[in-house]
Amino acid sequence: MFDSPIDYCPVCKEMVLLDQTRRECAAEHRCRKTVICPLERCFSGYDFSSPDKDRIPNERPA
Repeated sequence: MFDSPIDYCPVCKEMVLLDQTRRECAAEHRCRKTVICPLERCFSGYDFSSPDKDRIPNERPA
């Protein structure tokens, strides 16, 4: 059996799954777009609807 990676988010004060995109997590935990996500680099999902489609997943823009 495979367990998804999880971590505690100090912003929403809940455990979050890291095998999704940041956008999916933000929608699930009702985070505003202005919130700086402390777990942003931990998410393993790839957002194909993002304008940065050529970017490596979880790589910050230059």
